[in-house]
Amino acid sequence: MAKVTFELGYKSYVVDVKDALVLAEIVSRAEMYEEKYHGGGQDNTHHVYNNDERFTIRVLPDSLYNMAKLAGKPEKS
Repeated sequence: MAKVTFELGYKSYVVDVKDALVLAEIVSRAEMYEEKYHGGGQDNTHHVYNNDERFTIRVLPDSLYNMAKLAGKPEKS
């Protein structure tokens, strides 16, 4: 089955195309949540607002997927 990368935040995930479509539908309907720290003894504020973030889905060719799968997790430098 064809694979795609689904980027969310600073991470990329590999999923089947069918699963990526489900994820895209869910994320597109999701609202954003943020807790803002104010410091100085003030209480944090909590915010919910419309999703204005982008996410990226890219097709991952089988040859590249297979090569990356063989390489496995990269070593820490």
